[in-house]
Amino acid sequence: MVKNNYKDDTKNILAGKRKKIANSFVNSPIYRGSTVLFDSVEEMQSKIKRKNTQTLFYGRFGSPATFEFESAVADIDEAHEAVATSSGTAAIVASLLAILKTGDHILMTDSAYGVSRNLAKNLLKNMGINTTFYKPNIGSDIQELITKKTKLIFMESPGSLTFEMQNISLLIEIAKKNKLTTIIDNTWATSLFFKPIKYGVDISIQSATKYIVGHSDAMLGVITSNKKYSQCVRESAHNLGSCPGPDDIYLGLRGLKSLSIRLKKHQENSLKIIEWLLKQNEVYKVLYPALKKDPGYNIWKNDFKGASGLFGVILKNTDKEKIYKMLNNLEIFNMGFSWGGYESLILPVNPEKIRETYEWSHKNLTLRIHAGLEDPDDLIYDLKSNFKILRKN
Repeated sequence: MVKNNYKDDTKNILAGKRKKIANSFVNSPIYRGSTVLFDSVEEMQSKIKRKNTQTLFYGRFGSPATFEFESAVADIDEAHEAVATSSGTAAIVASLLAILKTGDHILMTDSAYGVSRNLAKNLLKNMGINTTFYKPNIGSDIQELITKKTKLIFMESPGSLTFEMQNISLLIEIAKKNKLTTIIDNTWATSLFFKPIKYGVDISIQSATKYIVGHSDAMLGVITSNKKYSQCVRESAHNLGSCPGPDDIYLGLRGLKSLSIRLKKHQENSLKIIEWLLKQNEVYKVLYPALKKDPGYNIWKNDFKGASGLFGVILKNTDKEKIYKMLNNLEIFNMGFSWGGYESLILPVNPEKIRETYEWSHKNLTLRIHAGLEDPDDLIYDLKSNFKILRKN
């Protein structure tokens, strides 16, 4: 079988690995170091010229393990190249600054991750780069927002906190027509459930801190891109000094091997928990594109291979003190930022405070839930036991 024909589960195991070496360990070693030694002036000069490639030149530009991780993600994502960064935020910054300069204008979905929004409203604004936020479901009307200074369309599907699906194929079509770059935050789906570069997106971002690492014990980001943008993205990441630590790279490589089986379990647990939630009188709505009644279901079904473990729950009009008491009393669900690890998390969120292009019509409290890898019956029991608090007079 030709290597490129391997299915994703096999790619996850083999991706990035170099030729088999006799009497070697299964996993790549951790490389700790800054200085790389050269045999000659000629070799040093040759590598200086290639420093913005996967070349062992200086510790900040990557190690053999870094290059293995990058090659693995690029292979799974079916992208031309990948570059590792020190965090998901660093991946967002490097991607944006690889394209933008003072005087440019960008279009960013109003449902983007809070960090992306803050970067647009602060860092980019201070650099003289203007941002227009657009409705996630804007469709062809986005054409009206494009100006002579517009350089890129920034997407995230599903959206952060509110989980709207975007018509990515339509946005790509409009972007190409107007010679705009497209960037997407693909952390929710990962390369296994959606492959943006194969689909036609120029640059894809993942916070590898989340599902790729999968154990909440590392900070890591990764950017994949097509051939046109691979060089400028890598150069941008290097210029920003965004170098992931050796242990984090190792944990990213390790996490890739079990990513497929973990994602399937996250999805399975999510669906079981949601099935229970939908039967509760206290629940007004569940935000999860894999549900047939979700507004984004048809787009999700057409474009994506699966759904991960993160979803939203809108409660009916209930006293906030009771909700907070319920959350504080949970035994298995923890409260904490990030997601994508093995543990289940739950947080109260307020999307109405950050939406600019439309009114978030659900005024009642919204919960963001990440279904971890625990037994779903135990997770449901944890919720069931504490939902009683919401029903007390």
